[in-house]
Amino acid sequence: MPHLTTATPAVRRAVGCVLLLLGLGAAGQARGQPDAAATSTRPLLRAITGHAAPFVQLPGTPVSGFSIEVWQEVARRLGVDTAWTVLPDLSDEAQIDAVVERRADLAISALTITAAREARVDLSLPYADSGLQVLVAAEHAHPLAAMLSALMSPAMRDLLGIGGAIMLALAHLLWLVERRHDPAFRRPYPWVIAEALWGVVLIVATGEHGDRHTPRVLKRLTVAMLWLLGVVLIAQFTATVTAALTVDRLRSDIRGPDDLPGQTIATAPGSIAADWLQARDLPFVPVSDTEQAYAMLVRGEIRAVVYDAPQLRHWLANRGPSMATLVGPVFRPERYAIALPTGSPLRKLINSALLAMQEDGTADAISRRWFGMPP
Repeated sequence: MPHLTTATPAVRRAVGCVLLLLGLGAAGQARGQPDAAATSTRPLLRAITGHAAPFVQLPGTPVSGFSIEVWQEVARRLGVDTAWTVLPDLSDEAQIDAVVERRADLAISALTITAAREARVDLSLPYADSGLQVLVAAEHAHPLAAMLSALMSPAMRDLLGIGGAIMLALAHLLWLVERRHDPAFRRPYPWVIAEALWGVVLIVATGEHGDRHTPRVLKRLTVAMLWLLGVVLIAQFTATVTAALTVDRLRSDIRGPDDLPGQTIATAPGSIAADWLQARDLPFVPVSDTEQAYAMLVRGEIRAVVYDAPQLRHWLANRGPSMATLVGPVFRPERYAIALPTGSPLRKLINSALLAMQEDGTADAISRRWFGMPP
């Protein structure tokens, strides 16, 4: 990182005046802040953020991430300290609300510049470029893997559970019919039920159950009923496997945003991705955090996740490409900015610091540390 000088006395005086206008006397704020911030003589700003890795990393001490490092450099140049409030994942609107209600002096995480937000708060110059992208479940590399995935689907688990219960009920019915005529059905209960289950399997497979030369009407009716129920179970099993394989094939057909119509999509309510989907009449499943979206994608409950490209890339890098992959280009270009209360005199000072960081290469150095290239 290039060598940087500390804030000049003029900048310090300007920030001090701004904080006085905001009613943020350093002594008054310091009473509620522990550790170094409590003893610092520098002005203190209240910043609110929310987890949005890699812009704001998951819970940890101290707060870290690309956006956090950008703000720390801005604060260093302004000569101020920061008291952080960290909200959960996907909390953009809650951060904006805190700034509007002046519970925070600024918000920074992965806040996209929009006309709606500009109407509610003041936004700084952009410090990062972004856009939306589509995350889908990874295609299976081998047909056997696809079959195993189909057999482990929720629908198949339900069918096996219900089918097992039906087979057990049919075994008891066969036992009741045969217990007075077949010595094999007069043994202790566990052995009898095991024999009856084997008898049900044979009936489903062959349509018969021994004693062909000594038929009884009740037995023939029972065998016929068991065989028909078995045929239904086999048909349902085949249909479930076929449907699961079809779903897997549909998932692999998503190659970008143009393939999203008709698919089950997940995103965060109130996000730019949600606005983009709603503008195109594409319904979506609301998720509370990225972990929930990833789990639903892997389980096959949704076909795609639409969200900010840098966060999806970081998310995928930490989960590995074996279960999910990004498809298609980055679309709906967007930029991230710092949110401030309307009319905040800090806006000009922050913008000056951001411009200086771009000019002296500090902004690019921070970007390379987190992304290998500007986001």
